[in-house]
Amino acid sequence: MRLSTSQIYDKGLSSVIDRQNKLVKVQDQIARETKILTPADDPAGKAQTLALTDRIKQNEQFQKNSQLVLNDLSRQESVMSNISESLFRAKELFVQAGNGAYDFNDRQSLALEIEVLRDNVLDMMNARNENGDYLFAGYQTEVKPFELNPVTGVYDYLGDNGAKQVQVTSSLQIQSSTSGAEAFQQTPVELRARVGNVGGDVTGASTLLTDRAQFEAFHRANYDKQDPANNLYQVALDDGAGTFSVTDSGGNVIATGPYVAGESIEFNGVQVNPEGTAANGTIEIRLGQPQQNIATVLNDMVNLLNNPNINDAQLAEGIEFALADLDAAETSLGSVRARTGSRMNSANTAILTNADFAIANKDTRSRIQDVDYAEAMTELIKQDTALQAAQATFTRITRLSLFDYLR
Repeated sequence: MRLSTSQIYDKGLSSVIDRQNKLVKVQDQIARETKILTPADDPAGKAQTLALTDRIKQNEQFQKNSQLVLNDLSRQESVMSNISESLFRAKELFVQAGNGAYDFNDRQSLALEIEVLRDNVLDMMNARNENGDYLFAGYQTEVKPFELNPVTGVYDYLGDNGAKQVQVTSSLQIQSSTSGAEAFQQTPVELRARVGNVGGDVTGASTLLTDRAQFEAFHRANYDKQDPANNLYQVALDDGAGTFSVTDSGGNVIATGPYVAGESIEFNGVQVNPEGTAANGTIEIRLGQPQQNIATVLNDMVNLLNNPNINDAQLAEGIEFALADLDAAETSLGSVRARTGSRMNSANTAILTNADFAIANKDTRSRIQDVDYAEAMTELIKQDTALQAAQATFTRITRLSLFDYLR
């Protein structure tokens, strides 16, 4: 078989270029630290590494989410823990207020400290995070959640019931926020009748429950959660006629009876005590909310201790109600803290799970695509030797001519 000079050169050059390409490929693998330079090198392996890379990035986001959730929940738990400590101190002061040896000035001194506790608790209920968003406002993070309503004398919740859910693993979401309604507004309090505006000769008034069972039955039958205006009743005093009447928000008379200036009147288990010797006038009576927040409980106690016109029975009833309300507040807040703690545990578990997944996914991806440096260096030396051999062979073959032989 005869080979032309062109064929000899083509064959030799092809061998050199092939060896050179293989050497360059090994060098690229070492430089880029991967065995798969193009999908053609390992189609199945490339698809697996792309899927694993996507999972790793997704897992990194889950890890960030988990840490953010844990931070938010830790901040909420810290706020609620501080509120619990304030409630413990408030209970001590409530008990002291019942001391029969205390006069009005002593009670006022207690009221000053309770007022400070109320303001501190209110400030914590309106706490913000590092971004300036309110922690306990639900979705309304820019709305201050708790404000005093000057008409009703209670602290109204102005946020909503929204609770943020954050994805922390591919199959788990954790509630990262607690609305003020859930955290502080669910305290079941003692049912009571609150005094609103007064008119005519009346300068002020107070109430006392003389028949709690009768009043509670009246409250349950008539309290309107949807329309607070329907919870307002007006007592009209007429000393000239010697009578009083009670009308509801629709103008319907629900009770009447005799009235003497300066004396109390009763209806549906409630005793209403006008201040002084008012002959004629009006007193608004509002049915209290069956669930109330902690700030309102403390505020009621401040008002009670600062009122110089209440008698011993009213003071005793107010302290009894306040202590019962505080117990209910502590129980309610304790339940919220327990749920928050459970979410914190879930967030910690998610962080550990995500860390394990990250290690497993990166290890699997590494075994598929990463270069084995010992093997790569051996292959590099082998391909370099093969290239040198191909170059040497090509040089010798190209010199096989009669002129070289004669020389």
